[in-house]
Amino acid sequence: IWLAVLWLWVAEALENCPSACKCSQKSSTEKTEILKIGEERLLTFFGKTCSYVNLERNSVKSIQPQAFAGAQRLMHLNLQGNRMSKLSEKGFKDLLNLRFLMLGQNQIASLKPNIFIGMRNLSELDLPLNALTALPPNAFKPLIALKVLDLALNHIQSISLKAFVGLEELLFLNLDNNKLKNIQAGTFAPLIDLEMLVLDNSFLSTLTVATLEGLSNLQELYVRKNAIESLPADVFRHTPKLSHVGLSGNRLHAIDGNMLANMQGKK
Repeated sequence: IWLAVLWLWVAEALENCPSACKCSQKSSTEKTEILKIGEERLLTFFGKTCSYVNLERNSVKSIQPQAFAGAQRLMHLNLQGNRMSKLSEKGFKDLLNLRFLMLGQNQIASLKPNIFIGMRNLSELDLPLNALTALPPNAFKPLIALKVLDLALNHIQSISLKAFVGLEELLFLNLDNNKLKNIQAGTFAPLIDLEMLVLDNSFLSTLTVATLEGLSNLQELYVRKNAIESLPADVFRHTPKLSHVGLSGNRLHAIDGNMLANMQGKK
């Protein structure tokens, strides 16, 4: 059998928990199922009492739909540095209390509908250093409590107008080091609480008033090392709280003196 499963009796003491997870104190009569680290698939969750699971830098290629069945205590899951090229629909649906999900440094090329269904308490989603080329409609819609979304160092060329629907509580969005040439008007409109937006190291040729529509709470905007040649005088009309703007490394020839009129901080 390619999958080696070891049954371990969990003692009351916390130190008897598996090394890859931290468990809550439970009766010694409760079983915890442990997978061999390094297998290509993660079929069964480490245990129903774990609050933290670290599978960083293994060889996990896929997660089966029932892998985390009953894992309602899990709050932190690290799958960074594995070999996953896709995520199963509803693969995380049992992780109702998960707060942090780390999926960086994999080979994830697309985000299908319903991948994140059920994850209503997720606070941080890290997806840097993957192979994403597009963000489809409603990709993150179930993540109603998300505060941090890291999509840096992918190959994102297009973002659906509805990609960020549902992310009303998002505070930080990182799109650094992608391949964006333009962003549709209203794309960021659902992000009414966003405080920091990073669009560095891409191919953007302009920003318009409509690009920043809805970002009334934005305080920091970074669009460094793009191809911006000019900016309209009213580009920051929808961002009255903006205090930090990074535009270094572009192709700007002139700045309209009225452009900063809507900024309170002007740093």
